[in-house]
Amino acid sequence: MTETSPTPQDARALLEEAKGRAATVRRSERQLRWTLVVAAAMYAVAGFLLSFNPRQGNQLIGTALLVTFLLALAAGIYLGWRVKAWSRSAVLWFVGSLAAFLVWNGAVIWVSVATGWWRPGSAGIHFGISSAVALIPLLLGAWLFGRR
Repeated sequence: MTETSPTPQDARALLEEAKGRAATVRRSERQLRWTLVVAAAMYAVAGFLLSFNPRQGNQLIGTALLVTFLLALAAGIYLGWRVKAWSRSAVLWFVGSLAAFLVWNGAVIWVSVATGWWRPGSAGIHFGISSAVALIPLLLGAWLFGRR
């Protein structure tokens, strides 16, 4: 049971290896940032499209929404496959950002309906503005990921 301490050279080499692995994990985690950006872009495009024709229904807008969702899904899957390693804190930040978006989006929708901002006959731009406000948690989460 007599274990010896590593030599100073071995300790330095192990520390350098650990730093290199931590840098690899951080680089891989940055893909999660771009996943949040893709989700925000998809939501922004959907809000933009729906603000032009929110109630009347337009086949062109419906097709554009479908293409937007499919492209965002493909980009999200691609970026997800590129994440080779992650830390618990990165997963918590990612899931927390998505959860904050869902809660904040629900609050924005509730306030928009409760205050009459969204009502029959209101301009479509009201929907677009509400969509832009709802993007705040996703954009904030992506920005914070970039600072890690």
